[in-house]
Amino acid sequence: MANKKYNLLAKTIAFVENNRHILFLCLICIIALRFVWLNYINYYDGSISNGLPGVKYWLDTDRYIGGAEKLLAGIELHGREYQFIGYMLFIAAIKLFGLPVESIVFVQIFFAIIASFAIFNIVASFTKSKFAALFSVALFVCNPFVVRWHLYILTESLYMSFVILSLWAMLRLLNRESWRNYLLSAIIVALAALIRPNGWIIVPIFLISIIFCLKLGLKYKLISSVVVLSLIFIVPAGLSGLKNSIQITTPIDNLQQGITVWGHPELNIRMPQEPEMDSKDWTSGIKYIIKHPFYVIKLGAMRIYYTIVHVRPYNSDRYNLRVLLWILPAYFLSLISLIKIRKQGIIAVSLAIILGHLFVVAVSYAEHDSRFDVYILPVFYVLAGVGINSFFALFYKRV
Repeated sequence: MANKKYNLLAKTIAFVENNRHILFLCLICIIALRFVWLNYINYYDGSISNGLPGVKYWLDTDRYIGGAEKLLAGIELHGREYQFIGYMLFIAAIKLFGLPVESIVFVQIFFAIIASFAIFNIVASFTKSKFAALFSVALFVCNPFVVRWHLYILTESLYMSFVILSLWAMLRLLNRESWRNYLLSAIIVALAALIRPNGWIIVPIFLISIIFCLKLGLKYKLISSVVVLSLIFIVPAGLSGLKNSIQITTPIDNLQQGITVWGHPELNIRMPQEPEMDSKDWTSGIKYIIKHPFYVIKLGAMRIYYTIVHVRPYNSDRYNLRVLLWILPAYFLSLISLIKIRKQGIIAVSLAIILGHLFVVAVSYAEHDSRFDVYILPVFYVLAGVGINSFFALFYKRV
């Protein structure tokens, strides 16, 4: 009986090996059709998003459109509008060509497709396996958690695409230094940083990548990296413009109120109160952290937990089932890649982008719809492709 099972398995593997190109093309067609179908049903009835047909308007949509109109009219931006100027520029360009503002969704879908090619290139270059690369692409373009955002006039879709493009550009730079790669990666990282405020964390990662491209000793590279990381806190605290921009999000109030998930006070945790602390200056939070480190660490950990787990008391069973299918396996496969492959650029840069974004969540708050996790899900999918390649390599070896 065991020999029959072994022979069947061997024949299956032989069939796959002999028909790799046909199977590969079939998988591409299936993935493409799934991507088109998800976007169609999202436009037709919104069944994977807000339940409404058409292009989606929500939350900050009016801010982005209004900001784009201000840019075209030469009117100065105010407050949080500066934090999304990159996205407003995309909308302004569309309006400048006389196209309806809803056309931004085509731009978002276009960059999502470009990002899928970047994912394929990253994974295929590292693993030498087109199937592992296609697996990562499938997780990205076939996932309703990701696709749902392409039809929103919001920063989410475009930003997650530029996160992947930033990863691709930095890895390209690490593998092959040239002025073209320096320029290309600088432009992509700058755009990512301008689309939404979460993107600022990519800038120091990019600078550290450049440091490791330089012909310096390891000691000097590490010292330079520490300096760059230190500047993350020193520069915003010293420049009034950046300081006020950060203060808009009321980080001190969020800290003392114990906010874990924005808009859901039932999930807040109890924090020590410091009524004399200046809530109008976010740098005063440093004193609070020093005074109550355990509570602050707990709060940050809960924010990260709610972000990456996606599970909420108010989510439907259908939503939680999607988490089980599209999120948790990717985390597991990413963990395999981190265990099996450590001293590699793809792991270092991917992990830096993930941890950087989670740091932003830890010092701010988690979103009720796990939007902040969507920004880094594609990076997890890159690592998942590396992980599944390691898994199947071991499987083939044993067979």
